[in-house]
Amino acid sequence: MPASTVNRGYPYPVPTDPTDVAGDIQDLAEAIDTDLQALQASVGPRPMARVRGVTPVTMEGATADSATLSLELVDFNIGGAIAPLTGSNVRILLPGMWLVVATFIYSIPNGPNVASIGVDIVDATNTEVGRANTHLFPAVPELQRNMDVSGMTNVVPGSLDTLRLRAEVRRFAAATTAVTFRDRTLTLLRMTES
Repeated sequence: MPASTVNRGYPYPVPTDPTDVAGDIQDLAEAIDTDLQALQASVGPRPMARVRGVTPVTMEGATADSATLSLELVDFNIGGAIAPLTGSNVRILLPGMWLVVATFIYSIPNGPNVASIGVDIVDATNTEVGRANTHLFPAVPELQRNMDVSGMTNVVPGSLDTLRLRAEVRRFAAATTAVTFRDRTLTLLRMTES
């Protein structure tokens, strides 16, 4: 009767077994193959996705102004992490704790007068998953500035979570300085399975 290894359970013959070299090698090879298939399934890539928005969104006029930033392209969707894009919404399909990171490029082409710019990742109930804010602007036009924001969201089994990007611009009184949001990304990485 063959024995098996302690850690991985691979079979091997003991001295009292009848000699069957071909059968023993086949049993060992099949056990290793089955073990490798199980190991590959457990070390595959984590479900993750990245979506992108490239259509410029210009905000100007009101002292306080907010807008949802469109997301139009899926860069990758590993493990079926998200549903196809619908408008500006990204729907997470798998349960677990998710790390969410967004990057933004914006410009202020015609001068100062901007008091603050805030960018949010929000869920379907408008709850902030992450928020970044800046109040430091030079007195001259800026053609490009980068900003990022991150957060965590938990998707419980049997439910879905929908995220979107929101921008907010506050200006000093009577200012009409335009702020244009250009390229932006939203990256999602599942950290746990439940």
